[in-house]
Amino acid sequence: MPPLEVTTRPDGGRAVVRLCGELDIASADDLRRHLNEARREHGERLVLDMTELAFMDSGGLSVIVACYKATTAAGGSLVLAGPLPIVRRTLEITGLHRRIPVLDTLEEALAAEPDPA
Repeated sequence: MPPLEVTTRPDGGRAVVRLCGELDIASADDLRRHLNEARREHGERLVLDMTELAFMDSGGLSVIVACYKATTAAGGSLVLAGPLPIVRRTLEITGLHRRIPVLDTLEEALAAEPDPA
């Protein structure tokens, strides 16, 4: 399993957090730290670039749900961008795609206005 790599960059008042590799119970705490740091440094508008995320388990899902709840409670937003079919399927099976915005590409996510929660 390739380890999870997380990078963050600012983009138009949002933080784009790029996930590459596999997000599982072993890397969930690392992602939580990165997301909290991104929120502190860039504010409450986040885009998770999932175009290179090869796998995600329930540990990863729980971190994303917690981040969604925290950002929306603070008046911000979280958008998931470009998940691969296996990751999208996980979002659909759990029903999270109905609660958290999921867009097909990073470009679409960056062009979209965040939905105020």
